[in-house]
Amino acid sequence: MADVNAFRGLRFNPEKIENYDAVITPPFDVIDPSTREELAQKSPYNMVHLTLPKEQGSLSPYEVAAKEMESRISEGIFIQDDERGFYLLEQIFTGLDGVEHRRRGFFAVARIPEDDDPYTVLGHERTFLSKVQDRLALTEATKANLGAVFVIYDDAENQLAPFLAQMDERNPDIETTTIEGVRQRIWRVPNDVRVEEFFLNRSLYIADGHHRYRTAVEYRNRRRAEEKMPGNHPYDYVLMGFVSMTDPGLVVWPTHRLLDPPDGFDAQAFLKRLEDWFEVTPCEGDLAQQVTDHPSCAFGLAIHGVGRYLLVLRDIDRAAILGEDADPVWRDLDVALLHKGIFGDILGIPEGAEFVYEPNHNKALEQVDLGTKGLAFLLKAIPPEQVRDCADAGVFMPEKATYFFPKLPTGGVIHRLEE
Repeated sequence: MADVNAFRGLRFNPEKIENYDAVITPPFDVIDPSTREELAQKSPYNMVHLTLPKEQGSLSPYEVAAKEMESRISEGIFIQDDERGFYLLEQIFTGLDGVEHRRRGFFAVARIPEDDDPYTVLGHERTFLSKVQDRLALTEATKANLGAVFVIYDDAENQLAPFLAQMDERNPDIETTTIEGVRQRIWRVPNDVRVEEFFLNRSLYIADGHHRYRTAVEYRNRRRAEEKMPGNHPYDYVLMGFVSMTDPGLVVWPTHRLLDPPDGFDAQAFLKRLEDWFEVTPCEGDLAQQVTDHPSCAFGLAIHGVGRYLLVLRDIDRAAILGEDADPVWRDLDVALLHKGIFGDILGIPEGAEFVYEPNHNKALEQVDLGTKGLAFLLKAIPPEQVRDCADAGVFMPEKATYFFPKLPTGGVIHRLEE
C-alpha cells in the first residue's frame, strides 16, 4: 500500500560546513525560545533560521525563511544530490532510563495517499488547524519539507536488515551531536528496489509529526488546485524517517501528567473514591519503577503535602468505567482510563483541559514536592504495537500519550517540493 521512494536530497555542502553540530537541530516543536536563541548563535546557517524564522524589518518570518532558503541554494550552502538515493540514520543516545540505546532507520519520501485511502498512513493523535497553518505558510515560503515525519512500520522478519547493514560498511557522510545530546550519523546510499518492494503491502504509522504530515497533505491539495495537474510531482511526496517496530532502539517513553486539583479538593475523599476501582497503597520507594514493573494497569500518584501512592486497577471490567460503546482498543489504553475515569468521572475535570506533560518522572515528582503542582500521575510507557493497534482501529489517543525520544534530526537531508 505504501509507495516509498528514493529521492534527490538537498543537503549541507560539506565544503562549506565544517561543523555539523552548529547547523543540524532537533525538530522545531521541541525547541523552546531560549534554546532557539542558543542554536541561532551557533551559526548563521543553523536550521532554526529556517524552521523558526523571525521577522526582520518589514519582512514576515515566512518571507525571511523564503529569502534564507533561496540564498543558501544560490550560494551553495545547500546542494542537491544528482541521483536518487536513501539516507540511512543511526542515533546513539542515553534514554530516560539512563541506559545507552542505538536506533537505526532511514530517510525516504512516501507518496501522499489520496483522500479516499485511509489505510496507508495512519496516525494516533488529533491535529489542530492553527498549528498546521503556521507550518503550511512556512512550506509555501521554502517549498521544502525541512523536517521529516517520523513513522514506524512492521518488519517482524527483519527483511530490511541487509539494507540497513550498509551502515557497517563505511564511515558516515555526516556525524553530529545535536543539542539534546544525541549522536546522529547519516549515510547516503544508492536507490534500492528492495525498499520500494518491501513497503508495497504495508501501512505506515505516524510516531511523531502528525502536524507535519497534515501540512504536507494540505500543501499537495493546494498545489493540485492551482495547477489542476494531478501527477507525479515532488509535492505529491513527503519526507519521512522510517524505523522498524522491532528495532531495539525504538523506545516509547511515558509522558506523566501534572495538574492542580479542582476547587474543594479533599485528598482523603479522593483516595477513598479511588478505592472503588484501584488498590491504593502508600509508596515510600521508587514509585515510577513500581508502576513500570507492575504486570497490570498501574499508576503512580503524588499529592502535595499528603504522600505518594501506587494505584493498581482491580479485577473489574474496564467497560464499566469507559463505557460499553467505547472501542476495545481504546479501553485497553491505561491513559484513557486515567483521563476518562480519574480525571473526568472522579475529579470532574472537563474534556480538553490543559495539563503539564513531563516525561521525566523525577521532575514530575519534584514539582509536587515543591508545591508547583498539586498532583502528579505517573504512567507506564505505551508499546509501539499499541500505537499501531490504535491507528489501525482509527482510535485517537489522548494528547501526549506517547513520547518518542529522540526525535529525528532536522537538516540532515531536506526534500525540495519544487525543482
